Parts: sequence; C-alpha cells; structure tokens
Amino acid sequence: MVVYSYVIEHDFGLAPNPFGQYCTLAVCKPKIRKSSKLKIGDWVLGTGSKALEISTGKKGLLSKLIYAMQVTERITFDEYWSAPRFQYKKPKMNGSRVAMFGDNFYHKDENGNWIQEDSAHSMQDGTCHQGHLKKDTSGQNVLISEHFYYFGTNAPTIPKEFLEICKEGIGEKKFENIQLADDFINWVTVKFNTGIHGDPLNWERNNQLSLF
Repeated sequence: MVVYSYVIEHDFGLAPNPFGQYCTLAVCKPKIRKSSKLKIGDWVLGTGSKALEISTGKKGLLSKLIYAMQVTERITFDEYWSAPRFQYKKPKMNGSRVAMFGDNFYHKDENGNWIQEDSAHSMQDGTCHQGHLKKDTSGQNVLISEHFYYFGTNAPTIPKEFLEICKEGIGEKKFENIQLADDFINWVTVKFNTGIHGDPLNWERNNQLSLF
C-alpha cells in the first residue's frame, strides 16, 4: 500500500468531490491521477496549507487532514461521463452548491476533441477555460473511492507522529514507509467513520463559483 499526499489550496467540494456514494478526484492533481504506479487499494490524502488558511480566513489548518480516500477504481473521463451511476456528479450551475461543484464535465466529441461543460473550471460566461482543460485532462483518469473520509470544516489535527506523511508545499508526495503508512491509515479508519464529516471549507466564507 502506498499513500499519496498533497496540500489543498482551495476546498469547494470539487477536488475532491465527496458527495453521494463516491468520493471522486477528477480534476487537479494530474500527476497522481495518471501515475502508472498508483494501484487499486492505495490511498490519496489532502492536508491543509497556508493558501487554504488565506482563502478561508481560518488559522491552524497546516496540520489538518481535509480528506483521505482509498482508491477503489480508476476510469477514463469518457467512462465517467457516460456511466449512469455518476450522472449526479455532472454540474448544474443554477443548482445547489453540491450540484454546482460537480466534477463530471469532461468528455470527447465524435472527433476525439475534448469538451469542457459549463462548470466551476469554466470561464465565468460558461465557455471553456483552456488552462484548466489542459491541466485536468492531462491526468488521464478519474479516481473513484467508495471508502473515504471527508472532513472539510471538521478537519482533525494529524497526530505529531504522523506529520512526516504530509506533503509540504506544492506538488505531491508518494509515501512508501509501510509501517508508518499502515499506522496512519489505522488511525484514520479506527477513529473515524467513513463518509462526510463537514462542509467544504471554502463554503463558509466564499460564495464565488469560479475557481480561477
């Protein structure tokens, strides 16, 4: 088992999208999503950052666990777009906040060209944001989890003995210390129930719908 760790700069319920039966990572973090070394059963976790403190106006987020998901599937964008069980993840920009931050908005047309539906990663007028499209689709895959812990506004403090597992700064960290990884996951799975424990952190302060 490998743990992939990164810091979260914004938490709108888009990346990850924890709503419904599945926690999904469909946008952002392309290196993790396309990694050939990532296996089913590996874990992806996001921790707080200075940028998240600034965007939310909250202090003390640097050692907080925002979410942890065990990867149970990895599928393509077109598979994600067409699967009946993921239709509820398609964004509705005039809907609830959960609906507005749906992450199922990439697919290809009959000529193999990418389409970015109106979403939180589009331009404010709903047209395609080429920068987001290029970065997001470079990840190639959507990560799916049916075994996840999303904390958001109720993010717990990570015990000092596990702080080594956290990524510092931009990028991602692949953590292969088997004993420490096992102990950390054991802490999460024993202490907490699976599912959603709080709203996305940025919902409390920021009503904007665009993430760029």
